[in-house]
Amino acid sequence: MIKDMNYISSFVIACVALGYILVSGRVVFAEPPKPDPLFLELEAMYRGDKDYKQLPFVPENPHKRLKNGPTLKNVTHKANKEWLKKWISNPGEMVPNARMPRLMLSDDEIEAVLAYLTSIADKELPKQEWEPYLLKNEDDMADDEYESMDELVSGGKAIWGRARCNICHPVKGKGGAVGVGPDLGAVAEKVNRDWLYLWIREPQSYFHQTQMPRYRFKDDELRQLVEYLMKDWDFRPEEEETAGTDKVSESKGAEEDTEDKSSIIPEGTLVEKGKRIIELNRCFICHEIEGVSELLPVRSEKSEPTNEFEKLLNDIRCMTCHNIQGNGGTFAPELTHEGSKLKRSWIKGFVETPDIIRPLLQQMPKFNLTSEEAETAANFVEEFFVSGEFLLDKFADIKSTEEEISKGKELYEAKGCKTCHTIEGGGVVGPNLKRVGDRLENGFIFFHLKDPHHETPDAVEPNYNLTDEEATAITHFLMSCKSKE
Repeated sequence: MIKDMNYISSFVIACVALGYILVSGRVVFAEPPKPDPLFLELEAMYRGDKDYKQLPFVPENPHKRLKNGPTLKNVTHKANKEWLKKWISNPGEMVPNARMPRLMLSDDEIEAVLAYLTSIADKELPKQEWEPYLLKNEDDMADDEYESMDELVSGGKAIWGRARCNICHPVKGKGGAVGVGPDLGAVAEKVNRDWLYLWIREPQSYFHQTQMPRYRFKDDELRQLVEYLMKDWDFRPEEEETAGTDKVSESKGAEEDTEDKSSIIPEGTLVEKGKRIIELNRCFICHEIEGVSELLPVRSEKSEPTNEFEKLLNDIRCMTCHNIQGNGGTFAPELTHEGSKLKRSWIKGFVETPDIIRPLLQQMPKFNLTSEEAETAANFVEEFFVSGEFLLDKFADIKSTEEEISKGKELYEAKGCKTCHTIEGGGVVGPNLKRVGDRLENGFIFFHLKDPHHETPDAVEPNYNLTDEEATAITHFLMSCKSKE
């Protein structure tokens, strides 16, 4: 009975409190602070209309492509026969993060499928000239040959790091934060080195809707990277690592002539049977397969881009990681309003030679853009990736005094900003602020300090509810954090 009375009392108190809230239109215990006038003005400048600025083209979203798998036109030139058999039999066993379903096909059915895929392949792919010693088993190399090969592998490893390949591709389960690339932990067992060279050089020539960017590598860089992928232990199957070097030159068969390792002499009935198996298993839902009709209507691909920035956007696949106006990836910062935040000169320099901004996160790859391409990107971002119509930027022409900078620095330290950010020592959780004055627009620094969550709701930075005076002082300090000229 007493327990019931407690419940009733609590219910009555809750009703009274709710009624007070509804009648008074305010929360009983606290009211949110009223925003300062200067913040409201700058909010209008940086937030702008909710509508995005109209772009001169519709961005191609690599995460909404027509076919989720690659074309199978020349897959029998790409991978060796034994690997393909195992792959079709059980994809997950061959590539840990494989998306392809296990079709439960018999060995005879797999042979038939490969017969059909061989029948639609080109006679051969372009061959690359390789130094003869690179095609040898490592145990058969002379000392000087092994040293030359090892030098190429080391160079390829450095290129792999600069290109940030591990952001998209896991290796034996490690890496691949973006979640779009296959695990390369056994790629040396799988691919033909000629195909690998052509793929890295021009990914879209093989799979037009690939999410992989074109890095514009030079020929010597391509060869070093191929050698690294074909020879380094990281890219060989686990069992080979314990079996001794006598088994491992480069995936057995992967260096042999394509006709020796991956072609099955097409037989009329076998080819027809393979085609029927492909049709029944609906392989064409994910793959483009020559000669297999579509059961569902397929959207036509967009025409080739004419806008220079659109060409660049598609070529290096910016939207695999970045989001623009609600389309694209979520791994990297959204680009929709970057023209309102970043200084044009910094944008150009960064896309040309990416620098470390967030130490704990994976960094943007270097795509080897030309100065003209970087200029094109900076100009487009400055013009179109903005948050609406702007008022006069109150901080554009302000010159900070030593007194203002000193006051801002004191507040920066008092608020504990250096716990997460670094300028001359500090934390590594937040962006590096050593040259933030070169990077961010002055007015946006103030806007962000006033409410870090307004533009980025999931930002980890706390909102200190700074006054205009405090935010202005810290803005002056951060404006002064620039490169030494």
